[in-house]
Amino acid sequence: MSEEGNQQQEGRQLFCRVITPEKVIYDGEADLVVARIADGDIGVKRDHAPVVSTVEPREVRIYQDDEKYVFATSDGFFKVSENLVQILVEEAAAPDEIDVEEAESRVENAENELSELSEDEEDSERQRADIERRRQVAENLVRVAREYGEG
Repeated sequence: MSEEGNQQQEGRQLFCRVITPEKVIYDGEADLVVARIADGDIGVKRDHAPVVSTVEPREVRIYQDDEKYVFATSDGFFKVSENLVQILVEEAAAPDEIDVEEAESRVENAENELSELSEDEEDSERQRADIERRRQVAENLVRVAREYGEG
């Protein structure tokens, strides 16, 4: 490879976007992106092979220089292509933006809904899955706020 080709290779940068329907949560450079996808934890650095997967309700950690950015996310989609990591989720929040009491209330409400769900209803399996998903997302918000929050 020519010297010019080597310089172009070294100049490429990894970018990451965490996007919800309401707004872009993170859009910037990254040295490393760590997330939980369907197959387990994944760490993505520059020039990673393409990946398309689902992302689980966990934290996404983005490392850039000496900074670490953490976001609690819901489930969604995860894509890596040409040095761009895209994480598309319904919900994402930094630990210091999470209202723990509200998230705990969401967990409690979901647990109540699960306990009241009738086994006889035709749609109960789909309803149960939806409620369980909402409970997992809320529990993740609480966990990330407590693990990574300032207080």
